[in-house]
Amino acid sequence: MKSYKGVIFIFLTALCFSTQEIVGKYLATDKLNSLQINLISFLVAAIIFLPFALNDMRKLKFKVTKRTIGLIAFLGIVQVSIAMTLFQEALVFTTPAIAAVILCSNAIITIPVARVILKEKMPKFSFIAIILAAIGIIVILNPFAGADGRGAESHMIGVGLCVLGAIAMAFYNVFASKATKKVGPNITNSFSFFFGVAALFIFMIIFRIPILANLDLHTIGLLVYLGIVVKGIGYFFFLMAIKETSAITATSVFYIKPIIVPILMFIIMGKMITINVLIGTLIIIVASIILYKIKKNSELKKINI
Repeated sequence: MKSYKGVIFIFLTALCFSTQEIVGKYLATDKLNSLQINLISFLVAAIIFLPFALNDMRKLKFKVTKRTIGLIAFLGIVQVSIAMTLFQEALVFTTPAIAAVILCSNAIITIPVARVILKEKMPKFSFIAIILAAIGIIVILNPFAGADGRGAESHMIGVGLCVLGAIAMAFYNVFASKATKKVGPNITNSFSFFFGVAALFIFMIIFRIPILANLDLHTIGLLVYLGIVVKGIGYFFFLMAIKETSAITATSVFYIKPIIVPILMFIIMGKMITINVLIGTLIIIVASIILYKIKKNSELKKINI
């Protein structure tokens, strides 16, 4: 029964997360800038997580230290201000399907980053997943194919921004593991979101980038949806998936998402992905499954020791 519930929560999480790039594409089409989109949507998400974070602070008797605050602030800037801004900007140049599949490949990129920064041992045979993921991205990058009715140059810019965003998310993953072990996910997420939003706000004020331009009922509705459904409810489902299964099993969400996004893109936007994107996506999904199996086997070995 517990496993059955876990599968339901994994699917619901994947469904919520899969709408992120599609909503982001509509907002980009509505002429909202990427900084503005992330500032507002992450502010909504930070406020949603705040009551849970405050409750955890009371339970854990949380003590504020410069080191902890510095780490959480760093996480917010890396994830909100840099990584997600790069992904949102990429949607101006490419399709939601491409952004989604490259975003989901950040788990593979995390392995070499963790090796360099934390000196962690790379799981045996993980290099196979890394090589396959790189091949998948190269296939998607095909400069002769283009994407979303745009030319090759625009397509390559979009893919390039996605790859940079995935690298930034890999750095976030490496350092976030330290924070969540120390203070838990609710405190980490809520306050890192606030710090990321604050950094975006300061940047936009200094460079006079509009914060409220082009907002109407339609765009406000989409921004609130991003904050509540994708970053709020979606994350709640993800935590429940972890609770009902395991942290590694729950990450299968990110292997399901690249399959769901093209389907939703066709149903909602009426757009098909190109052959090279389909092939590249399948290669990256295979790479992700290999990595998942490696992690799962490693987890089982630890349990049996």
